[in-house]
Parts: sequence; structure tokens; C-alpha cells
Amino acid sequence: MNAIENYYAGREKLDNAYYAEAIELFKTSVELERHFKPYECLYRCYAALNEPEKAFESISESYKLNSRNDKVALEYAKALAYCKNDLAAARSILSEILERNKTYKPAERLLKELLNEEKK
Repeated sequence: MNAIENYYAGREKLDNAYYAEAIELFKTSVELERHFKPYECLYRCYAALNEPEKAFESISESYKLNSRNDKVALEYAKALAYCKNDLAAARSILSEILERNKTYKPAERLLKELLNEEKK
């Protein structure tokens, strides 16, 4: 199978909560061709398996490969805020999202939440 076939096979496993099997398919996909989507899916698998360090590494890679994807950037900001306690970096990324997509409510809500946390 090529990278895309592995990715779609992995998505099917992920969608059916077969996380360990999905991980292997996504890893093979990125070995064949680095792309942000399999890394995003690896993040979801590792998060579901309560492996926060591997989840963080995966969403970091996804963000590095495509920092302009709002969904990935939002998840990366969440990971920075809640896994690494780096609120400043998380707020910066959320601000970047909102500069290019002023109506992206999930980023707006998270930014507001982080600003409220800072005031406490």
C-alpha cells in the first residue's frame, strides 16, 4: 500500500476505535510520505490511549508541516496550554488563527478561556 492507502486504512481503524492498529498504519503512511494529516491522526490515537507525550509529538509534527490548518493549529494550541502549560505560545497561535479566520469560534473560545485562566 502507498501512503494514501495507509492513511485511509488508518482512518477507518481510528473511526472504529482500533487505535493501536491505526497507529501502525499512520506510521507507515508518514514513513512513505510526510504529511500533516497522518500526524494529526496519530495525535488523536495517542490522546485516546492516554499517551500525552506521544500525542504532543504528533500534533507538533502536524503543526510544523501545516501551521495554517486551523484545526491542527487549534489542537496544537490546546496541547501547548494543557500538556506543556505554555499559555503564551498557545495564545500566540490562537491569535494567528483568528487573524486569518476571524470567525473560527473554537479558537475564539479557547483564547478567551486561556485569558480568563491567566487572570485567576
